[in-house]
Amino acid sequence: MEGQVTVKVESRSCFGGVNDVIHFEGSGMLEKTDYGWHLRYDAVNKEDGKSAIASDIKLEKEMNRAVVINESAEGGYGLLLDPKRATATQIQAGEGVMNLNVSTREVKWDLGAKKRGTINLQYALLVGLQPLSVLNLTVILEKD
Repeated sequence: MEGQVTVKVESRSCFGGVNDVIHFEGSGMLEKTDYGWHLRYDAVNKEDGKSAIASDIKLEKEMNRAVVINESAEGGYGLLLDPKRATATQIQAGEGVMNLNVSTREVKWDLGAKKRGTINLQYALLVGLQPLSVLNLTVILEKD
């Protein structure tokens, strides 16, 4: 399943005890690489029709991990999601930067079918050892 794809994203998060679900739809390019897969896509929030994101996801088969870079009008951030070890990231927070630890529960994908594929990423952002936000990202890809 390589080439142009339609992308549907469901982002479930729990921040401060409040659950939130956001749906995005867009299009992208999926390619098989020496290390696994690379997906680059642009999508818009279905609920407001305005909020847009540009995402880049690299799925590393050998180490079963993902590198995620998200960009939006509010800023951007990068994550290394590795179920075998904790990682760290920095996210723009107002005038400063917030240093966060990342605990990854799952990095899973099924992109072998010709017409449809999925990517599932489950992780938590922590301040020190305290959870700040728990996220579950599901990306559904359909071949154009």
